[in-house]
Amino acid sequence: MDYKTSVLKNGIRVISAELKNTAAVTSLILVGTGSHYEKKGLAGVSHFLEHLVFKGSKKYPSAIKISTILDGLGAQYNAFTDDEMTGFYIKTIKDKTDIALDVMSDFLKNPLFKTEEIERERGVILEELRMYYDMPQRHVMDLFREVLYGNQQAGVSVGGTEGTVANITPKDIKDYFKKQYAGGNIVAVFAGNISHEEARGLAKKYIEDISEGSPYKKPPVKDLESKTGKVLVQDKKTDQTHIAIGSKTFPLSDKRRYALDILATILGGGMSSRLFHEVRERRGLAYYVSAGADLGTDFGYFLARAGVTNDKAKDAVKVILDEFKKIADNLPRREEMEKAKNHIEGSTLLEIETSNSVASELGVSELLLKRIITPTEYIEKIKKVTPKDVVSVANDIFKTENIRIALIGPQKNAEEFENLI
Repeated sequence: MDYKTSVLKNGIRVISAELKNTAAVTSLILVGTGSHYEKKGLAGVSHFLEHLVFKGSKKYPSAIKISTILDGLGAQYNAFTDDEMTGFYIKTIKDKTDIALDVMSDFLKNPLFKTEEIERERGVILEELRMYYDMPQRHVMDLFREVLYGNQQAGVSVGGTEGTVANITPKDIKDYFKKQYAGGNIVAVFAGNISHEEARGLAKKYIEDISEGSPYKKPPVKDLESKTGKVLVQDKKTDQTHIAIGSKTFPLSDKRRYALDILATILGGGMSSRLFHEVRERRGLAYYVSAGADLGTDFGYFLARAGVTNDKAKDAVKVILDEFKKIADNLPRREEMEKAKNHIEGSTLLEIETSNSVASELGVSELLLKRIITPTEYIEKIKKVTPKDVVSVANDIFKTENIRIALIGPQKNAEEFENLI
């Protein structure tokens, strides 16, 4: 992947990747702020703010004005909030990139934050939180974060809670925006049918006037030392028990991340993975079962997930834990290693088939690591992982004291699951 970088005078990092065989350009703005940056009592303010900028700006004073223009371009556009970043993107054909960036830059520089829009959107976000709460397959991941990190921002859902969202004030939102949406905290990525000179020119024209600012530093994520409270159960009437089971790992900058990706692929990457075979194919305990890792600047966790028949929940947890132990005790087979490496290589290259995927790959790497790891470099690192590397990581992360379990379903006794660990 060929890319070029430069820095504007206000500290905004500009990245471009020129893709010859496309008519599209994706413009992606990443802001280095998310749920981990929020002060206690303001959980969800990053996500709230992400919604609100689309509700009107100085030049485009209403949500319908913004959406009418972007829809009229045939654009694809959206936004997202995560632990350590908030992102906004617009994908258009090349000759519409200028107007698309004009719209996006204005709502990122000059949002109106009208009181009536804040109150209206508060209701929308509360309904979004309730929707996710009613989706146990998704909500169990929030419970896992809670049991893993406890009473700190890393242990709270990215969207916050109904209580915190209900109490966020217009002043909270405006103060957070002013502090965090600053030049030195922004990465602008342009991928597609665009040269670096064109990309830099658009960035200078539309976002170089953003103040450099001094954004909040995030508090470090702390590991829980408690040897109790390893299981969190939400007793709920459901037709399945949804399980999330895993452990803390290490941050994205750790060289062991490549072995961790191989480990996750062997355990839960596809229908030939160990967990899929043991939990679903061999025992028929689940429809869905998978595993993966989520890593950030100062945190990381490995997670296996499954939805199982209620009276088989303990059986499923035991099988998953047994698979953790097996891979920690025995070297993966050579053919298993090769399959995992080929799987990662293929999926990585397929993921960057589009301009928006390329933009995301480059921007996230720059924002979180302060350097870009290209897909080629990543694949080269993956190919060098040995079976001993995988076993070493498995032994590091699957220690009994590290394991945490979250469950949603008609399960009343957390202790009986804790006794399985």
